[in-house]
Amino acid sequence: MKAAIIETYGGPDHFRMAELPRPEPKPGELLIRIQTSSVNPVDVGVRAGNILPDEAANFPMILGWDAAGTVEALGPEIDDFAPGDRVMAISPQPGSLVGTHAQFAALPASQVVKIADAVSFTTAAAVPLIGSTALAALQALDLAPGARVLINNPKGAVGAMAAKIAPLLGFELADPDTQGVDGAVDVRGREHAQKAFAAVKDGGAYVTVVPEWWKPGGVFTPARGITPVTVQNPANRDVLAPLADWLAQGDLLPDIEEILPLDQISEAHRRLEAPGHTGKLVMDHTRL
Repeated sequence: MKAAIIETYGGPDHFRMAELPRPEPKPGELLIRIQTSSVNPVDVGVRAGNILPDEAANFPMILGWDAAGTVEALGPEIDDFAPGDRVMAISPQPGSLVGTHAQFAALPASQVVKIADAVSFTTAAAVPLIGSTALAALQALDLAPGARVLINNPKGAVGAMAAKIAPLLGFELADPDTQGVDGAVDVRGREHAQKAFAAVKDGGAYVTVVPEWWKPGGVFTPARGITPVTVQNPANRDVLAPLADWLAQGDLLPDIEEILPLDQISEAHRRLEAPGHTGKLVMDHTRL
């Protein structure tokens, strides 16, 4: 199979297209023929060596979290999928070392959901990582419908998706400068995290998806009756399934900036690193 690989950490030009053996699905896994994938800021961090795998680096490395395509083959112990099923999936990089910037990937069935025929592979590939992260963060607020929720960067990747999902959960989306909100989701970190925390009313809820920037003390004080919660991507079917339903119903539509052939992955990374980037960059695996 063809895959976009890196053989060492470095800049965007470290990618090259290579021919690799097609993976075989293990028990509980599906082999997915990937039609489209997308790039995320975390991919840039891994490629540059700033976000390291849980295990020792295994080169050549295939990056990528998001995938959409069809089921090619089933591993043992799979009975709820069939070859040809249209699916979207998530690979929990960098822990799994199984990337999606390739023609095939073998992934646990627990990280795959079926998508409706009306949902394009391009749309589906733009959703798994940012969508599941945003949904998990909003769910972690544990607030009732009608609550006013602040998202401190509703134009960024995860923030924009959270802003789309919040109304679907019954939340009222507050302006980023609003004070006294019922809950806040921090997607920026650093001083922006503290500003979002300060905007929450005493006894409210606060969640951050950037835990490495959360610092105890300062405005993060127990006296306000707020317990900060950190959320990392759960990468499972429980959060992917509602996203697939919303896509099927036309209630959720990701912002896609451009579709590029997989062999232009270096260009996608350069754009992702450039200031002012908005929208998802989707990689087309059929144009090789």
